[in-house]
Order: sequence, then C-alpha cells, then structure tokens
Amino acid sequence: MSTPATLLLVLLSSEGYWFGGRTETAQVQWNVKEPAVAVTITWRLVCGDAPLAAGRIVLPAKDQVATIRLILPEVRVATEMRLVYRAEQTAGPKAVAEGSLTAHVYPKDLLAGVAQRSRGKQALVWDRPEGLPALLKAAGVPYALVRNETDLQFIRPDMILVGSGQLGEEVEGQGRLLNLANAGTSVLVLRQIRAAKLAGYALVRRAPPTKLDWLADHPLARHLRLFEPRGIGPDAWAVQLPADEPAQEIAWWPREAPGEEPAPIDALVLVKAVGKGRLVLCQVPLGPWESDPRSQLFLAAALDYLASPAVPTPPPSQRPKPEGPLPATKVPSIDFPR
Repeated sequence: MSTPATLLLVLLSSEGYWFGGRTETAQVQWNVKEPAVAVTITWRLVCGDAPLAAGRIVLPAKDQVATIRLILPEVRVATEMRLVYRAEQTAGPKAVAEGSLTAHVYPKDLLAGVAQRSRGKQALVWDRPEGLPALLKAAGVPYALVRNETDLQFIRPDMILVGSGQLGEEVEGQGRLLNLANAGTSVLVLRQIRAAKLAGYALVRRAPPTKLDWLADHPLARHLRLFEPRGIGPDAWAVQLPADEPAQEIAWWPREAPGEEPAPIDALVLVKAVGKGRLVLCQVPLGPWESDPRSQLFLAAALDYLASPAVPTPPPSQRPKPEGPLPATKVPSIDFPR
C-alpha cells in the first residue's frame, strides 16, 4: 500500500478562522477512493510550544469522515495556533501521515468601538433580522431595519447596508439605492446572485479564481483577502465593468492578455463615486456573521469606510501611472595615481 501524506485530507471549519471560547472542528477523511487500512489519529492543539488540547480518533478503512472537536481558549488578541496530527495504522505502529495546520483565533469583541465611531450616523440595514441586524444589535450599533424598497422612500440616511441575496430582478429597489447614493448616502451591497444586473453592470458566473488581483492598500481589501483563495468558493459571480469605466476595482480577475490599454474588468469588489455619495459592491461570499471572524473584521472596516468622505473614482485612463523603479544613480569615481 502506498502511504504518502496526501492519503489524508484534513479540513478546518471556516478555513481555520475561529473565535476563542468556541468549539470548532477539523474533519479528517481519506483522499483516495479505496483506503486499505483503518488509522488512529493522534492530535494536539498548540500555541507556540504550549499544549492546549490533545486527543485521539479513529478513521475507518472505508469512505467515512472522522471529526476532531476543539474547545478553544479565550484570547485577547489575534493568536496563531496549530493543529498537529499523526496517523498510524490501527493494527500496528506504522505511520501513514503526519502534518500540521495553522488556525487563526480571534477575540470575540471584534466590533468593539464600532458603535462609538458610528455615533451620529444614521444607518439602514436591508437584510433578514437574523443576519446583519442581529450582529449589529449585539454590538450596540444603532440602525433602522429596511424590509423592502418601499422603506427607502422619503429618507436620506448616511449609509445603507444591503445583505446578501436581498435584490432580485426588480429594478425599483436598485434604482432607489442609486438615488440615495446620488444624494450623498454611502451604499454597501453584499453578494447578489438573483439579479441579472447590479447597479447597471452585468453579473456573470466565473470559474473560481486561482488568484485575484487586489488594490492592496484599500481599507476594504485587508480583511477580504483572508477569504482568498478557498473562501471565494466554487460559485463565483463577477461584476462586469466596461473598458475605462469610472469605478475603482478592489479585487478582480487578472487580465487574460497583457496590455496597457483599458479593457473590461470582471470585479469581485469595487467602489464607485455616485453623485455626492458612493456605491460599494462586494461579491465575496462572506461566512456566517456570528461565527466567522473574517466577516466581522470586514464589517468593522466597511462601516468605518462608509462613514468617511466619498472620493472620486476616475476611469483607468485618467489615473496616475504607477511609478517604476528609480533609475540607478551613478556614483562619481575618483582615480588615484598609482
């Protein structure tokens, strides 16, 4: 029997982005169709050299999944931990595989301070009550709930957050969101797949990216990059920007053919100045709000960004060209007599 480490597949829940004080899981399964032996898996959860937990499970010789349950300690700051495992044949001490995976464990108060920073800002949330509204309520962030596009009449909030899947084929809701942006509202629209168009741009299904291009210094990019590449998922939907569109792409599929001329862009995340306000479209499939720290980190950054002044988004042809490397400076030389 061949026994490389790739015989086993170990998957961490939420790609290993966890909150302290919770119970998380690691699923272990065979990475081949017909494994020949049962194995006993010994595992340890460690932080640096300090052991935090340990245990043992059995993975049968048939196509089954074994689950490691990890009770995580509370943490005060983001902390790296490692799940170290070793698999041996149950009938003997012969090793089959060993390895380790990194987990990123966060404190539970990632939204601390958001309520204070949002004071004086009127926010609307268009989402299911158990989604964004529940998280914001728990964090003490004031908001008003929007049930449908009718609730958008005769108001002009500072910001509005539209939850995933809230927009369909109806154009009235999107029209009112754009009107609010024109009047000065900052509008964040999270992942939509039921509409054919989003803010006038076509929504198209794309193969999951092996790599995305990012506007690395944008405040929304930092935490969204934690989802790349596996967190983007197999069902990726892009916003198609025409060539030289006055919108700022933040995450996008790389160009298939190199060139300097403006070309259409399939964006996963973009920002566009609209009248006196702005529009933010985020097609990243965010994880469960209450249990995925990456989603909460993004939300905190997004609320701060939405509260900041809107800035113009010129088309690519009018943006400053990135500076190349500085030319080498010739060092003067002095000839000494021999």
